[in-house]
This record gives sequence, structure tokens and C-alpha cells, in this order.
Amino acid sequence: MYKEKKIVYIKALTPLHAGAGDGLEIVDMPIQREKHSNIPKIEASSLKGSIKHHLYDKLNCKNDEKIRKDMYSIFGPENGDDHASLIGFTDARLLLFPIKSGTDIFKLITCKYVIQRWIEDLKMTDGEIEEESDFLRFIDVADGQFKDFKGEQQQILEEYVFDIDNTDNEVKDGIKIILENKLKGIDINRVVLLSDKDYIDLVSMYTEIITRNKIDVKTGVAEKTGLFTEEYLPSESVLYFIALGSDSFDEANKKTASEVMDYFNSNVGEVFQAGGDATIGKGFVKLLNHKEVTENE
Repeated sequence: MYKEKKIVYIKALTPLHAGAGDGLEIVDMPIQREKHSNIPKIEASSLKGSIKHHLYDKLNCKNDEKIRKDMYSIFGPENGDDHASLIGFTDARLLLFPIKSGTDIFKLITCKYVIQRWIEDLKMTDGEIEEESDFLRFIDVADGQFKDFKGEQQQILEEYVFDIDNTDNEVKDGIKIILENKLKGIDINRVVLLSDKDYIDLVSMYTEIITRNKIDVKTGVAEKTGLFTEEYLPSESVLYFIALGSDSFDEANKKTASEVMDYFNSNVGEVFQAGGDATIGKGFVKLLNHKEVTENE
């Protein structure tokens, strides 16, 4: 049972490919998405593997057996089933998605469903916003309209035009307070709240699709069947996940859930790579609340 919980925010610094395997549609190598909503995500197993690999390199586990054993005692052994991992991670859920804007370089879009789900996760981890978030059940944005915190009357997102929704300004102000309190380093004036339908349409259609080519190592030219397409979550995407700590069952190496979370807090770096294509610079993410995380050690 997990006794310690901590919500962690990450921002994509470079396009991120958390792959879902071979695709059956237009894209050969699609990203992971939630089955019920089609919203992009990073599976917990992919995320945990990336963090474990990051710590293995950062702490020089290869050359220090004591440090390596300590890391494996937290994250689980590399081979075998000696004991369960003491740290767990949820899927990384998308909170803000960057989209090309006619009034700015880009906007960060979200929707009622995403905000309400985020609030529920915040309540589960710290319980500090229950009073502030009571009004969120009244959030509503009509299709083709938007709410923002900059006061613009119209938005052009990709090729779609959205008109301002001036209703429920108290609800909008409440969302602004929570975003500013919880998301440090994000320009609140870029955030745009859309209807659930419009949001799902945009996050489904406007990820990055890159065509790559396979080169024949013998000839140095492209193979005839070497073209393939790969999908990426764009840079500036903001996601969050929950880190979970549990007590150990090993009497010889007893650790409490608090000690497990202290280990994560004190060792995780501000920047690490997640997903595939690491050798071509993809998947760099930044912990937006890194200072807050490390100060909790």
C-alpha cells in the first residue's frame, strides 16, 4: 500500500515519442493515447523505466555496487522477482497542449474534463484545494468558444476560429488561481480553455508527424521501402504524474515510504529523457516543480 504521494509536473523541451507500437492507421509509429478519450499520455511503465535509467546513469550505478543495490532496492531488481518495487508512478496525463495561434506564437489548450480530473488528482495527493475547487463543477465552455486569462475576444488556433465565452467569470478566476499556485514557470496568458469536444479534436489532429528514412549502410542512399512516419507529442506540452512510495517488506533492508520518497526527491534531476529516439535528441523533459520536489527531501 502506498503511504506517500507526490504530484510531479513535466514540460516537454523537445518532441516526445512514447510509442504505442506499430500503427494500423496513417502513422506507422503512433504515440500512446488513452483508449477512452484519445488524449496523449505516457504509460507508467515507460515513465518509470525512463526515470530508472536516468538515475542509473546520474548516480553512476554501473561502477558503484552499493549505490546500484540501493537504487534497485527502491525501483526493483533488474532481473528476477526478489522483491517488489517500493516506488510507483501513475501514467503521465496531459494537462496543457501547445497549439499554433494566430494571436501568439502558440497557446496552451486544456478543457473541462482535463481540469476536473487534475483537481481530483490534486485532492488525492495533497488535499489542499478542496475549498477552492468546489466551483469547478460549474465549468462549461460551448463548442466553438473559449475562455482565457488574457482578455482576448477571439482565438485562431491552427485554422479554426473561436469566439470568447464571457460567462462564469468567477469560475475562470478560480481556475487561474489554481493554475498559478500549482504550475510555476507557465505563462498563464497562454492558457486557453476549450470545450471537451474541441480539445479532443485538436489533440487528436495536431501532434507532430515526422517522416523518417532508413539509409542503406552499404550504399549510403535511402532504401526503397525505408520511409516511415513517427508521431511526437510537441515541445511545450505539460503533463503530470503521481510518484508513490510504500514501506518495504524486507526486514534486512527496511525502508519507510517517507524514505523512498526522499530518495526520489533528492536524486531525480531537473531534466531527463523519456520515451524513444533518445539518440536524436527527442524526449527531453523538465520538472516544473523540481525545486519544490527537491526541497521536500
